[in-house]
Amino acid sequence: MTPGILPPVPPLKPLKRISPSLFPVFRQCKLRATWSSSHVQTLLPLVPDARLGFVIHKILEKAKKGELYGEDGFFSAWTNYINQEENKMRCSWIEKHLVPLEKTAHNYELKKQQCVLMVQNLASIPSHSRAAAKSIQGAAHEVWLQTSDGKVGGYVDAIVQEDEGDVILEYKTGIIKESGHGSLHSEVRYDYQVQTKLYAALYNAMLGKWPISVELMGLDGVRRPIQFHYEECIRLLKEAVKLLDEINSLISNAERITAVLRRLASPSPDICRFCLYRPCCPSYWEKRGSDQREDWPHDARGKLKEIKTLKNGLILIKVISDTETIRVRGLHPDRHIALKTNQDEVSVFSMIPDKVAGSYREGHFTTIYAGDNNEFNSA
Repeated sequence: MTPGILPPVPPLKPLKRISPSLFPVFRQCKLRATWSSSHVQTLLPLVPDARLGFVIHKILEKAKKGELYGEDGFFSAWTNYINQEENKMRCSWIEKHLVPLEKTAHNYELKKQQCVLMVQNLASIPSHSRAAAKSIQGAAHEVWLQTSDGKVGGYVDAIVQEDEGDVILEYKTGIIKESGHGSLHSEVRYDYQVQTKLYAALYNAMLGKWPISVELMGLDGVRRPIQFHYEECIRLLKEAVKLLDEINSLISNAERITAVLRRLASPSPDICRFCLYRPCCPSYWEKRGSDQREDWPHDARGKLKEIKTLKNGLILIKVISDTETIRVRGLHPDRHIALKTNQDEVSVFSMIPDKVAGSYREGHFTTIYAGDNNEFNSA
């Protein structure tokens, strides 16, 4: 991908399986999940909190394998994994300005200390080498669960054997609770509930029995049980298999890629706001063009009519679309390669709105692309 230039719409390839972690995304938008499952390169910056989450997951993996020794071992591993993530960010023209994570990730120090405590909690659980799921004793980490046909499968973080039976345990480094709910069960994010219930169904599919509990553990060390019913879990598993078959059938039998893209996409403000593929999604632009709600992401595309360097060295641009003229100020010239390409078609994403209508400014995640996928605009 050429930095600053809007790439072609990513290809669609049949999927091998659906994982429980991505299943909630498939239910929201099949197109976004299909690209993610195929490891298509994202087009907008990953939030630093997610990068920090990757670090914590790697630390926990190391701890589960018994490869962390004392505080010195933890802090050495932490520094090493942070450096790895930041090096990836430095190599990305859309993320390099978000280094260091210590300054851009929320609650960096708090999460670091919580990670220390979580590693200590893991050490208190008697662990064994990676075991076959059918012969779990004590605690087995990173256990692969799947259907007999392999259409749905993924690694569960841990299966812990207790007196009454096995407990499926998933570790989460992000926000676990939904806002505005009171009881313990209703507080847990719905997508996490769906994911853990699907793991329970896979456990049953492999072993012919059910876990006694499925639980989430956050960085606070609290184990939160998820209420589940056998019928619901089986229904979710059947839904996942059906989704995979439908998507693969669409992709394999497609005569026109544009028709498949539209059938797989489910554009809406809430779904598209967190999608890192929306710059290349034709359905996103079509839907927001016909739906004039004000809660769409603060994106725009059109003709670049003005580039002005201000006295403080920052840039102001004017972009004219079919429906509006917008101005974006405070742009750092070293971040926005697209403004140096001499192309007059630009797309600007994740702007921060000013008080005056049609006026915006640069934010941490503001990204500009030059060019346009014109072949999809009229398809």
